[in-house]
Amino acid sequence: MRSDQIHRALARGINRFEVCRLVSMGVKVTHKTGSRFEDSINDMLQYLGAHETPKAGLHPAVEPERLKPLA
Repeated sequence: MRSDQIHRALARGINRFEVCRLVSMGVKVTHKTGSRFEDSINDMLQYLGAHETPKAGLHPAVEPERLKPLA
C-alpha cells in the first residue's frame, strides 16, 4: 500500500517535502513509456524507503570558513 511506503520513506529522516521532490525527480528519470505512472511512483517510494540515507544527511552543513562575508 502506498501509505506504508510513504511512512517508510519518512521514517528514514526525510521530510515530506523532500520525499515529494525526490519522487517527482525519480519518476521523471526512471519512467518507461507505456507503463503506468502509479507503478513508477510506487517504485520510487519503495527505493526511498529501502535505502539508507547518508550519515551526513541529504544536505550536509557548510563549514563556516567556506562561507563568504557579505560586506
